[in-house]
Amino acid sequence: MFVVSAMLLASCGVQRDISFVVIVKSSNYAQDSEGQLTLLNYHFFSEIFLQPGGEVVSAALVRATAPTKRMEYESRGDNYYFEGGHFNSVEEADQAYPNGSYVLSLETPTLSLSEFELALEGPGGVTDIPDPIRISLWQDEEEVHPLSVDPETELVVRWSAYSNGVADPRGIVDDMIFLVLADCHGERILHTGLPFQGDYTTFRTTEMRVEAGKLRTGHTYSGFVEFPHVVDSKIEQAVPGFTSYATATYLDLQTTGQSTIESCPDAPPPMDTGQTDRMDSTAAQGNRL
Repeated sequence: MFVVSAMLLASCGVQRDISFVVIVKSSNYAQDSEGQLTLLNYHFFSEIFLQPGGEVVSAALVRATAPTKRMEYESRGDNYYFEGGHFNSVEEADQAYPNGSYVLSLETPTLSLSEFELALEGPGGVTDIPDPIRISLWQDEEEVHPLSVDPETELVVRWSAYSNGVADPRGIVDDMIFLVLADCHGERILHTGLPFQGDYTTFRTTEMRVEAGKLRTGHTYSGFVEFPHVVDSKIEQAVPGFTSYATATYLDLQTTGQSTIESCPDAPPPMDTGQTDRMDSTAAQGNRL
């Protein structure tokens, strides 16, 4: 675990509205019950996470080389979000949102930040998204089928290697791993934690455990594992920000036994805006992270 200290943030100034800012270029995959991966899309988005009770007056993002083309953030309740769209290839994503510097302007009741510049550019200027993730499920030291998970036995979620995971040389935020599970109605029941808000899971972790009894019998769950690889990180006026190249893989689970709750919908809602194969069922639930 790696946590930015309160002293480090306090030394940068006082603001009570923003938890952190992230700019992301990513790939998204669906994994079927037999372990096969299907590319869903490449994606560009940015999020501004709020502190409890935090407010945003205005927020916009521009490319440093195109300062008149403003990308406006929209409120989504507990965060502000810019949706950049989905693409069929990394080349299409790079054309729409070229690698290079992006500049955030942000106004809140306790903050005025006009030139928060972050670089989104891999080695040699290329996009450096981690290799696709394959998820595996284990119980009693044996791999189990995603549609035959015993809810009364501890579940171990493992993933393939983090191809480019490293510690942050700036000492702000290491490469992360997120494991998120949601029930069939889209309510999140597990999240491994966000940076700048306490402990979070880093690239060093190879598995996470879900305690026995956490999952209901006869129930469908949606999950994803995400690898955000940090490209640039900075703290200005006590606002942490970072850019990342990320990849995520979505996987459905089914527990054994007789359901004791109301029926699930035919198609679970999308977990976030990256799960484009489910966008027809309902609006995406929550934010990406």
